[in-house]
Amino acid sequence: MCKVLLGEDDKNFGMVLKRELEENLNKEYQYQVNLVPDGVEAVLSFISVPYDFVLLDIRMPRLNGNDALRIIKKINPNVPTITFSGNAGSSEMEESVECGAIQCIKKPFAIAKLKNDMRNHLTALK
Repeated sequence: MCKVLLGEDDKNFGMVLKRELEENLNKEYQYQVNLVPDGVEAVLSFISVPYDFVLLDIRMPRLNGNDALRIIKKINPNVPTITFSGNAGSSEMEESVECGAIQCIKKPFAIAKLKNDMRNHLTALK
């Protein structure tokens, strides 16, 4: 079971993404997703749980996704992370990759492609 940390302040979108990831039909990668509403909660959760993958919205309250990513990467520089945003500027998206994200994608995005990208990165780590 792959443990995924999902930081997303839009509760509706977060719940849809969580459900879609957990309904993965590929038995090789079953995802258990922990949804948190902001960057502070993402960092606190990451400290207490050994996550295999991190998904972060760039624009979240209390601590934005890029700042949360910096802290998470100090704790575990090898954890694969994908960031996303519906309204971040290109400089924020580039900053995300500079902070250690594998990629930064723009909302709306295809969940099937996200699952495939996650699977590819997890397979490469094996």
